[in-house]
Amino acid sequence: MAIMKKIDKATLFSIFEVGDEEVYREDDVDNLLHNTYILFGMTVKGVENYFIMEQMYQNRYGETFSTVRDSIKLKYFIGLMRYLERIDLSQSDTLYDLKDLFGEQSIDYALKEMIDFFEEVEMYENCALLMKFFKIFFPKNSWKLQD
Repeated sequence: MAIMKKIDKATLFSIFEVGDEEVYREDDVDNLLHNTYILFGMTVKGVENYFIMEQMYQNRYGETFSTVRDSIKLKYFIGLMRYLERIDLSQSDTLYDLKDLFGEQSIDYALKEMIDFFEEVEMYENCALLMKFFKIFFPKNSWKLQD
């Protein structure tokens, strides 16, 4: 019978802590970290990546992972919020271009997943910022967010 190692929630997702920012710095293109397209892309793709990794860890560690899932998700999503906080919302033309670049479905999924999570943990300041983005991308559907 194999003995399962205890999951260290501090290092479990350490691969993501290096993240995109470190890669940009290592490649000496950290000036791109102020680019709206890059910041938004790191957020949208980051949500997708989180759920892929969550499923992998759930399959591998099962119930053991379940005990640390929420704290890992909180830490990871707070990191993604840092990207959104750096985006200038007054650049509406750029923001509309993001919809074409990343696709409505991916943007809708990422924003709704983050809003739902931050509502659950009662971090309403993050919800407010996410709602600003949601209203920009989906002005006619903002009322449907509660569905």
